[in-house]
Amino acid sequence: MSNRLENRVAIVTGGSQGQGAAHVERLAREGARVVATDVLDEQGQSLAERLNAEGLEVVYRRGDVSSAEDWAAVVESIDPRWGPVSVLVNNAGIGSPAGVSDVDRSEWDRVVSINQTGILLGMQAVLPAMIERGAGSIINIASSWAHRGGTENGAIAYVTTKAAVLGITRNAAMNLARHGIRVNSISPGYVRTAQIEFAEKNEPERVAGDVAKIPMRRMARTAEIAKAVAFLASDDSSYITGIDLLVDGGLNLT
Repeated sequence: MSNRLENRVAIVTGGSQGQGAAHVERLAREGARVVATDVLDEQGQSLAERLNAEGLEVVYRRGDVSSAEDWAAVVESIDPRWGPVSVLVNNAGIGSPAGVSDVDRSEWDRVVSINQTGILLGMQAVLPAMIERGAGSIINIASSWAHRGGTENGAIAYVTTKAAVLGITRNAAMNLARHGIRVNSISPGYVRTAQIEFAEKNEPERVAGDVAKIPMRRMARTAEIAKAVAFLASDDSSYITGIDLLVDGGLNLT
């Protein structure tokens, strides 16, 4: 594997498991020093220890993305010998099954605080160092549902916040390009995670129906989304900003 991210310092939110853990591992294997943040301490520490044992530079820090104080603490905790943060992957997010007619206000506010406000707070936390350095790459994880409207079964808060990620990304890209900072988003489709595997056991027909909608007839592996993250983090995408990269097996074509 290449070292195209050597000497880069990256923060990955929601980095303890699933897609976030895959992003942490991919960036580290490409040479980055990675700070994985999450509220799942046991999983995060275990991931960092496993990768450290392979000679990779990864640390875990507890961080609630909806808390500006937590963001400041995470950035402050980074070993100064590593250098300033040059890559931010805003991956943390939560779902919500409720529809437009029955979503509870407290549930709505919680999803917004993590999926939407958390991205703003993350960018604000790392921007001073990026602006001073005159370079940086911010990658926000959206969803193919931001383009498709979700399903007829609900998820109004999730879809709304993921659509907002596209607007946040475009606006930030416009504002930060003059500082040498690139801001892009990725919209994954269906990704094989532990949550999906649980659903397969309990609702096999529904999951099979979802897969049947995908032109490539399979879900993505977490490692495939991580490859896109590494590309946007690296200089291989040096003239790309303000885009949303669909990694969905063609789902958005249907």
